[in-house]
Formats: sequence, structure tokens, C-alpha cells
Amino acid sequence: MANQETKHPYTSDFLAALTGIISQWTAPSFLENVTAREGIDLDSTSITAIHFLDRQGPLRPSALADQLGTGASNVSKVLGRLETAGLIERRKDEADARATLIHLTAAGDEVAAGFVRAGDGMLGELLDGWSEKERHLLTQLTQRLDGSTRAFASKLASSHSSSQKAQS
Repeated sequence: MANQETKHPYTSDFLAALTGIISQWTAPSFLENVTAREGIDLDSTSITAIHFLDRQGPLRPSALADQLGTGASNVSKVLGRLETAGLIERRKDEADARATLIHLTAAGDEVAAGFVRAGDGMLGELLDGWSEKERHLLTQLTQRLDGSTRAFASKLASSHSSSQKAQS
């Protein structure tokens, strides 16, 4: 992969392959097409919003906007579509009555379960023909990379926070 003719090729074949996978898996049309196989007809931002609500629990709209990397007006539109579809509901935050939390409804939970089924099905197809040993090794190494990535992200956040305090 690293030997592909690109303007700025990676020196690591692994990084080139991983970047390709991440780019493909996060592409809006890919997300929409994978979930459509479970009968789910949602735009990619709605898919991602439901994913975050399923994985992290109820969120304030501002926190969801941060997760989605978008602004308040765009997240408001997404939430409006999801609310109209009966997939989310807004509830008062019991810890702060001025705030609202976004919750998945039972229908939203079912859609989130459909995402898992879609992902499991996709992975089954991707790894078709792989031996159990290969699947196990891929899982172990990916889990190790995930742990290293999380530790690195924490280190970066801490370093960034320290440098911001020093500039103040």
C-alpha cells in the first residue's frame, strides 16, 4: 500500500492500510450502505449520533455536538429528525433542571442494535476465509493497538492541557 503513487505516501504499509480502512469505514455512504442492509434508512450523522447515545448514554445536545464535530444548529436539525422518527427523546437533566439530556427511545435502542448486527455481518463477510487463528491474532493485536491509542490520546490531552495552562 505504501508504494501506491500518492503525493504524500506513508512510509509504513500498516499506517497506509489502517488509514484506508478508517477512511472507508467512516465515509458517509459506507455507513449508510452498511446499516441499510439491516433495513435502517438514516443519514450518516444520525447514525453516528445514535451510536454515541448508545455507547455513552444520555448526552446534552452540546456534548453530542462536540462528539459529532458540529455546531449547535446542525445538531439541533439532526435531533429534530431523530425525534420526529421516534428514535430519541429529550428529558430534563435531573442533576441540572435547566439542562436537557437526549435519550434513545425503545425504537432508538432497536436501531442501535441493528447497527451492531450490521457491523457483525460486515465483519463476518470481511473475514470470510480467515482461519480462527488469524481472526484471534487480529483481535488480540487490534485490542493492543486500541489500548496503546487510548494511552497516547490521554498523554496528548494531558500535554495539551499543560501547555495551555503555561500560556495563560
